[in-house]
Amino acid sequence: MIFNNSPIQMEWFYDIHGDKTKLNWYLLELSLEYYDRIKGSPELADYRAQYEDKQIAYYCAYYARRLKKSLLNYIRGRNKTVIFYQEYVSDYFPQFCDQKTLLMSRMARESFDQMWPVCRACSQQCLWEHEEKSPLFDEYQS
Repeated sequence: MIFNNSPIQMEWFYDIHGDKTKLNWYLLELSLEYYDRIKGSPELADYRAQYEDKQIAYYCAYYARRLKKSLLNYIRGRNKTVIFYQEYVSDYFPQFCDQKTLLMSRMARESFDQMWPVCRACSQQCLWEHEEKSPLFDEYQS
């Protein structure tokens, strides 16, 4: 299913019914924010010219899912912040120069920073109740 007018699919964030957690919902939302940021960036016009929207969407979902461990380490108090590793970009796009890898990492961080105040105030509490089932997967899929 296409969600929020982007080619990002909710199904990319869960394999079975039990994976429809609040954390996975948060990762979906983060990938949407990252996708919108990439699509609107003048600095990434050359990147968008090389890749179709669906490819960009899949990369954003990959990045968000890859960030899961860093998020969990932060939530559980193991790290003082969420760490955005450049390897999340360079593992997916080994052909990118360092400058583009840094730009993509920075945009991922900016996406997180944009969502943070909204998520902290949201009644769903996706990060703090991360293991609970999210009703939003089923509500938006209907």
